[in-house]
Amino acid sequence: MSYVATWLSPEFVQATGVALATVIGAVTAWQAREVAKLRERVVALEEQAADDKLRFRDAIRLIRALQRHIDELLGFLRLHVPGQEPPVAQYTIPATLQEEI
Repeated sequence: MSYVATWLSPEFVQATGVALATVIGAVTAWQAREVAKLRERVVALEEQAADDKLRFRDAIRLIRALQRHIDELLGFLRLHVPGQEPPVAQYTIPATLQEEI
């Protein structure tokens, strides 16, 4: 009975509670730091995604303008060099960009 009494003594219960509270506090602090790091990463990734989207749109506009320019040059060559066909383009537009362009 005295063994059970030591487990139920107020000092032991208090010490156990303090130890558990310390562990829980440490785990909570660690989780808070990890969440803060992840939030920073999410913000950085969102900013990078927005920047990439703008760059992609600019690249598509440039590709469209270059394609129009190529079409104008081909028309110019056909007009001013009759009987000659301009060389066939040595590039292909990737399938992933076909719809965008």
